[in-house]
Amino acid sequence: MVAGSRRKPEQVRLERLLRLIAALIETPRFLSIEELLERVGTSRGDDSAGYPENGAAAKRAFHRDMSQLADAGIPVIAGPVPGQERETWGYRIRKQDYSLPEMDFEADELAALHRAATAVRFDGVSGTEALWKLGGRVGEGTEAELAAVPVHPALAELFQAVTEQRVAEFTYGGQPRSVEPWTLAFDQGHWYVVGHDRGREDKRTFRVDRIEGDMSLGSPGGFQQREGTTGWAPFQPWKFGSGPAVTARLKVDPDQAVWAARRLGQEPSERGSDGSAVFEVVVRSPDAFRSLVLEFLEHAEVLGPPELRTDMVAWLERLSR
Repeated sequence: MVAGSRRKPEQVRLERLLRLIAALIETPRFLSIEELLERVGTSRGDDSAGYPENGAAAKRAFHRDMSQLADAGIPVIAGPVPGQERETWGYRIRKQDYSLPEMDFEADELAALHRAATAVRFDGVSGTEALWKLGGRVGEGTEAELAAVPVHPALAELFQAVTEQRVAEFTYGGQPRSVEPWTLAFDQGHWYVVGHDRGREDKRTFRVDRIEGDMSLGSPGGFQQREGTTGWAPFQPWKFGSGPAVTARLKVDPDQAVWAARRLGQEPSERGSDGSAVFEVVVRSPDAFRSLVLEFLEHAEVLGPPELRTDMVAWLERLSR
């Protein structure tokens, strides 16, 4: 960064969010709040990314960040932290849950991507701002740093567009685009935005560092994600196996219904008056399906078929002995 220059508050917040995402992804186990605060780091001023030194203020900022990640459709899951004297809950992002949807580019877009891939890559950010080093550790007992994540100037605006449902207008492949952004994904060293392209009336995936020029955002609440659409296609191991396909009915509590739709990559078949949702899930691997149900803890119930429900109950009873 040039001496004497200061970053905008949204840039500092974005760097902290990126550090948090990296810490959540690059861990094989659930991390406690205290561990995540340590890996993200402590702020050394208004121009420094990190959490406040005061513990209570740091936890409040952490919970605000987690809410923003949830609003952006980033699949954070919760679970018990191992090796604790008393039960402690932590967080992580499973890499298989944070995969991209199928790239449904048109022929002209594929040609443009091929030309770009064989040319010199232009990050769009000069100097040391081209990379923001992400704090934290990989796994346990290692001194390796997390990967450096490239940051494009448009990324902060796209986070805002996703969380506030603002239409984003930008140039991509030499053509103007008007996009309803649903979610952001980081994969293989690049950021992508997934959403509805109004000009093409279809879902599209855009690589953020290939957005050209400035971006403009519409007003908050400028669109609503359409029924039956999902931002990414998460890995779904319960669909793969040697057994016959069985359609399970999974009921999810109201406060988990939106996340369940994203996790399952589908809309519910029924909605309760209390906001709960029932999903019809194709299952070929009962073991993987049990793991899926456990992601929702006490907020999900297997309604049927009877054999799957019985299998789930028997498995939980064995665990409790």
